[in-house]
Parts: sequence; C-alpha cells; structure tokens
Amino acid sequence: MQCRGMRWASHFLVSRRRALRDAGVATAAGLLLASCGFRPLYGSSGVAASPEVLSALAQIRIRPIADRSGQRLRQILNEKIYSNGPAKGGVFDLDIVLSKQIVELGVRPDSTTSRANLIMTASFILYESGARALVDIAQGIVSYNILDDQFATVTSQSDAEDRALGILGEEIKTRLAVYFDRRLRPRTAKR
Repeated sequence: MQCRGMRWASHFLVSRRRALRDAGVATAAGLLLASCGFRPLYGSSGVAASPEVLSALAQIRIRPIADRSGQRLRQILNEKIYSNGPAKGGVFDLDIVLSKQIVELGVRPDSTTSRANLIMTASFILYESGARALVDIAQGIVSYNILDDQFATVTSQSDAEDRALGILGEEIKTRLAVYFDRRLRPRTAKR
C-alpha cells in the first residue's frame, strides 16, 4: 500500500512542477509581448477602444453604399464606428463597393444543391482631404442551407447575408482602428 501512495505523491509532484513551469512560460511570454509593444485589438484596453482611435473613427463620413445590402452595411458601420455619434465636419471619407457571390456546395443525388457559401466582399477606400489614405478589402464568408421550401431558402439566405454583413462591419472597423492606431502611435526608433 505504501508503494501506491508513493506513486501518487510522485505523480502529484510532477503535475505540480509542470503546472508551475507552464505558468512561468505563460508569464514570460506575456512580459515579452508587452515589452515589444503588443496591444490587443479587442476588449476594454484594446486598440479599437482607445480614446484617440475612437475620436479618429468619429471623424469618418461613410458615403452611401449602393443596393439594399449596402444600406444595411452602412447602418452596421454607423453603429460600430460612432460610439457617441459622428463628429461634425469629418476629415475622412469612407467609400465602399460591396459585391456578393454565391458558391453552391452540397450536391444531392438529383443534382440539386443543398448547401451554399455566401461570399460578400467590401472594397473600401479611406480618403483624407480628398487623398487616398487607406485602400483595403474585407471579406465575409458564411454558409446556409438550400431547402426544398423556397420561402425557407430565401429566409436562410437572408440570415446568411445579415451574418456576412456583420462580419464585414466588424472587419472594416478593426482595419480602420489598426490604421488609426499605427498613425497616431509615436514611431519607435529602428535598431
């Protein structure tokens, strides 16, 4: 019986050593990342939540986007970018061109499709005083079911479009926040 107790104690000590080692490695990694200037994108202390970036985002005027999907994306961006409402006389203009593609995936034995990917792409340009400041592309890919009932398929596709637009809105906001953070942060001397 004493032998089993010794094995258990030995196993417990090894597990405890591993846990302490892993905690030490995680702490060292965190300190290393903090020392190199790493900042998270999300959260209350993230790049997108800093007062300077929020102030810069509020200076953006979002130009109207074509089609109903474009109107919905513009509304999503208004909600995500303007936490306290847009600033009067914004310095930046955001121009977005939205495109949509449906790729059918699942094929049934009768050669009809049962699943599709909706790929929405937003090409956007941020202008500062008429000059291009940022040119980028964001993409949202979501799947939906193609059902036998036409109404259910239309509803499924509409839900997929809403999800894709939400992804695009978050992606565009994040890319704009990173742009402004890099622009506003003092440059460190290169070694």
